[in-house]
Amino acid sequence: MAKAKWDPQTVINRILALHKLGEDLTCTHVKEIDSALVGAANSYFGNWRAALEAAGLDYSEIRRISQQRRKEKVRKWSENKVLEEIREVAKNEPDISFAYMKEKYSSLVAAASNYVGSWKNALEMLGFDYAEVQRKGREARIERESLWYKDMLIQKLDRLGVRDAATLKAQYPDFHKVLMTHFKSWAQVMKHKNRNK
Repeated sequence: MAKAKWDPQTVINRILALHKLGEDLTCTHVKEIDSALVGAANSYFGNWRAALEAAGLDYSEIRRISQQRRKEKVRKWSENKVLEEIREVAKNEPDISFAYMKEKYSSLVAAASNYVGSWKNALEMLGFDYAEVQRKGREARIERESLWYKDMLIQKLDRLGVRDAATLKAQYPDFHKVLMTHFKSWAQVMKHKNRNK
């Protein structure tokens, strides 16, 4: 994948995408998962806090949530508590694959490893088909990446200022072709563009 070309709006959009995924948005955590984003935020906004606030997020709330997550990490676990927690999380998370859960629920994955041997063992003890969980996880990751890429295409379309397919095709035929590859129709482009408005 090509390196991201940064500007203030791209920084804000990436922050909001991570927020939408439920990521811990403290500077320390984001440095671990996307150090380029933190660097760009510092370049354009002066510091991470200012970038979060430019994205419309409450820095003190982000810190509070992060502290709460840290407290949850140190709570006492047992085999039963691990399995109960996984069962609860699985009700609300469409992706319970190891890769996704390790990012979003690292303390739970660590507890599963400590108390039942592995994430796979824990899921199988709860009756999940591990191969199916992994397959769905791959599909969910592809979908998340596809949505992120589509968002980037819409941002480029906005920067170009083109409002209809005919003009886009005439002025930017290569970009029109890329859009149609990912969206199939102009109606789908507009639907995606307006989904968060």
